Amino acid sequence: MSRRSISQEKAAFLRYELDNGDDRRRKIALQELARSYRAGEKLSPDARNGIELTVNGLIAATQNEKVIRWCLNCVAQLGTRTGSLSTVERALSQYDGNPEIIAAAVAAASRLYSGNLDECPALDSVNPTIKTLAALQVTKPSKLDLSGFKINVDTVDAEVLKLALIAVGLNRAFENMFHPKFSNGQLVKELCTYDDVIVKQYSVWAIIENPTLHLSDLGIPFHQIEREPSNVQSKLLELAAEQHSNIKEKHEIILKGTYLQDMYAREGLAKGLKNQFYDGLQDITLNWFDTESSFRVRELIAEHFSRFAKDCHQYEDKTFELLEREPKLKKRLYLGAEGTALFGKLKANDLRAGTGDLFAGDNDPLTTQLRKTGNLPMKKVLMLCASPKDEQPLRLGQEARDLKEQLRLVENRKTDIEIAHAWAVKTDQVQVELLNNKPDILHFSGHGATGLLCFEDRNGNTAPVSAEAIEGLVKQCDGLECLILNACHSEEIALKTSPHLKAVIGCADSISDEAAIIFTKSFYRALAHGFRYQRAFELALNQLQIENLTEEAKKYKYHC
Repeated sequence: MSRRSISQEKAAFLRYELDNGDDRRRKIALQELARSYRAGEKLSPDARNGIELTVNGLIAATQNEKVIRWCLNCVAQLGTRTGSLSTVERALSQYDGNPEIIAAAVAAASRLYSGNLDECPALDSVNPTIKTLAALQVTKPSKLDLSGFKINVDTVDAEVLKLALIAVGLNRAFENMFHPKFSNGQLVKELCTYDDVIVKQYSVWAIIENPTLHLSDLGIPFHQIEREPSNVQSKLLELAAEQHSNIKEKHEIILKGTYLQDMYAREGLAKGLKNQFYDGLQDITLNWFDTESSFRVRELIAEHFSRFAKDCHQYEDKTFELLEREPKLKKRLYLGAEGTALFGKLKANDLRAGTGDLFAGDNDPLTTQLRKTGNLPMKKVLMLCASPKDEQPLRLGQEARDLKEQLRLVENRKTDIEIAHAWAVKTDQVQVELLNNKPDILHFSGHGATGLLCFEDRNGNTAPVSAEAIEGLVKQCDGLECLILNACHSEEIALKTSPHLKAVIGCADSISDEAAIIFTKSFYRALAHGFRYQRAFELALNQLQIENLTEEAKKYKYHC
C-alpha cells in the first residue's frame, strides 16, 4: 500500500495534543493518529521519531489505562524496535491481567518482531487465543498458525469477542472466522444485540472501519438510538453521519443527535460530520455550534466549518468570526482548512494581526522569531527516569508535567530549554540515550543509594549502576556541562563526577517526591530566565523554603 504523508500541520497538531492535552484529548489524538495510519497515511521520519518518543513517555508516565492502550495501538502502527521494544515488553509484564492493554501490547510486539511471535519471550504467558487475535491486527495471516482457529460466539467471553471484532473492523479477519456457515458481517449484525455494551460498541465500530461492511450489517435500528447507552449512541451517530445514503433520513438522525443529553454521543456525531457535507446541513450545524456546551464537541464542529468553507459561504464567515472571537479554536480551524484556499486566507489574516505561528507552542512571538534566527541560546536537557517496580513508586509523570507547565509560563525567556524524556530507562539504554540526544544537562530522576543509581533491568526490576560507572560515562561526553541527580543519597556520585563538569547537583539524604518535583521545575524555570547554574540552584532552594520545605532544601548540594 502506497502511503501518503500526514501533513505538517496535522502532525504538529497531534504532537501538541499529546504534549499539552488532558487524558481525554490525548486519547482522541492517539485514535486519530492510529486511524490515519490505517487509512494509508504516515508521518515524516522526523515527526515520527518525536511522536514515538512522546508516546513511549506517556506509557511510562500516565496512569490512564485508555491512554496506555491507545499509545500501544499507535506503537503497533509506527513503532520501531530501537525506540519502543523495551516499553512494550514492560507493558506486557506490568499489565498482566488487563486483557485490553495486553492485547494492544501483543499487537505492538507483533509489529516490532515482524510477526515472529516466538522471538518475543514476554509473550509466552499470554493466552494463545488473545495472542493470535491481537497479532492478527497487524500481521499477515500467513505468518500466524491459524489451523483450526475459530471463535465460538456462544462460549467465548466478551474480551475475546472484542478482539475478534477489532480484527473484523480492521479487515484483518479471515472469512467465517466466527462460524463456518455465516459471514463475519452476519455475526457482527448479531453481536450488535449482545449483552455486553462494549461488544455492542465494537460491533458498530467494525462497520464504521471496515469498507466491506455496510449499514445492512447493522443490527440496531437508527430510530432506537435513544434506547442505547451513550457509548453505542456515539458510534451509531458517527456511522449514520458518515455512511447513511438517504439524505432525508440522515438529516433527521443528525438533528436528533444534536439534542441528545450525553456529551459523548454528540461527540460521536461531530466526529462523523468532520469529513461530511451536503447542502442543508449548515441549517443544523450553525445552530448546534452556538448552543453546544461541550468545548470538545465545538472544536470538532469548528473544524467541520473550516473544512467545508469552500462549499458554504456561511461556514467561511463563521470561521473568521470564530478565529477572532475564540482563539482557543485556532488550531482546529487551521487543521480543517489545510489544503484549501481558506488556509492561505487564515495565514494572511494572522500576519496582519501579528499573531505568529500556529503551532509555535507556548512561546511569545519574539521568542519564536529568535528561535528561527538562532539568536536565543539553548540548553538541551536529557531526563533519564526510572522507577523499578520492586521499589516504591515515584511521581515521575507529575515531575514531567509540572516542569512543562512551568516552562510554558516563563515570559520573555532568555534561554530556550529543550527537554527530552527517556522513561523506564534500562542499563543498556543509558549510553544510547546520551549519544542520541547529546545533551548539555543530564538529569536523573529515580531511586538512589550511597554510591548507586537505580536503573531497570529487562524485567523492570532494580539494576544498580555504580558511581565509578557514572563517572566513566560523563568523562566520555564532551558536550555535557551539568549533571543533576534528583535521587536519594546521590551526593557520593556528585562528588565523584564534579571534576569533569561545570556543575553537579546531588542529594546528601533521602528526598521526598514533593521536594524533587519542586526543585526540578524551579531550577529549569530559572535557567529559562537566563540565570547560570549556581543561581538557578539557589533559586530552586529558595522555592523549597518558600513552600515550607527548608529541611529538604538543606539536602541538595551544589558542586562546581
